[in-house]
Amino acid sequence: MTIGELLKQFRIKNLKTQKEWASGIVSPSYYAKVEKGLHRITAEDLLAILTANQIKPEDFFNKLSANQEHDNAASFIDREVNRAYYQNNPAKIRKIREYVADSDFKDKEKILLLIDFELADVENKLADLSETKKSKLKSWLFDQNDFDERALRIYINLIPIYDLKSNLLIGKKIVEKLKNVSKPRQQEELLDVICNILIMCIEQKSYTEAQYFITAAEKVKMIPELFFCKNMLVLLENMVNYHFVHKPEYISKCKWAIKNFTLLGMPEYGEQAELFVNENLNK
Repeated sequence: MTIGELLKQFRIKNLKTQKEWASGIVSPSYYAKVEKGLHRITAEDLLAILTANQIKPEDFFNKLSANQEHDNAASFIDREVNRAYYQNNPAKIRKIREYVADSDFKDKEKILLLIDFELADVENKLADLSETKKSKLKSWLFDQNDFDERALRIYINLIPIYDLKSNLLIGKKIVEKLKNVSKPRQQEELLDVICNILIMCIEQKSYTEAQYFITAAEKVKMIPELFFCKNMLVLLENMVNYHFVHKPEYISKCKWAIKNFTLLGMPEYGEQAELFVNENLNK
C-alpha cells in the first residue's frame, strides 16, 4: 500500500472530501494526484495533514506495509530529512524532528540521533554534538552492514573526532564493502574516507596501517571525476613512502601534487597541503 492509498483510506473512514482532508496545506488538485500516486508528498506536508485531521503519525505509518521500503516510517522520514539537508533547510529538519519526538516510532531514538547529526551538520555545529551522541553515532556506524551515501557522509564528518583505532576498524569495513563499486560518486566517497584516514595515520605516525588504505586506493581506476581525490592520494602516498625510504623523488611528487591544487584554482588548499607536508614529513 502506498502513502497516497493509505491517505485515501483514512480520509474515507473519516467521511471527508479531498478538499476537507487537504486542509489547505496543499491544493485539492495536488492532493488528488497524491492519492492516485501521481505526485509525491513531502514529509512536512504529510505530517501537517495528519495533524490537521487528528491522526497520529505513528498510527498512520504503522498501517503501511513493512515490506514496502519507501513507505515505512523510518525510510520516509530519512528520505525527507536527507532532502532538507541538501536543500540547506534546517527549519524543515527541526519541524520533522518535532514530529518524531512526539511520536511512538519503534526506532525513535535512532531516528532522532541521525536527525540531530543532520541538523548539526547543516548548521556547521558538529563540534557542539554531545559526547554521548558522538558515541552513539560511532556504535551505529560499527553496526552498519551497508554503507549508503548518508552513512558515509556521517562517517566522513566524524573521522576527526574518533580515535585512530576506531577509524581503522570502520575504514576497513567500508573499504571491503565498497572496493568493487563502479559509480563515480561512490568511488569518490570511498577515496574521501581513505584520504581522511591516511591523514590521521600520518599525523599519528601509524605508517604501517596506512599501507592497507594506499593499496585499496590504487585499485580505484583514475577518471576525471576523481582527479582531486587522486591528487590528494599522490601527496599522502609519497609522504608515507618517504617515511620508509628517504628518496628525493617522493618529495618531488609531493610538491607536484601541491602545485596541482593551485593549478586547479584552489591555492588555499595547496597552502594547507604544503603546511601539512612541512609539519609531518620529517616526524
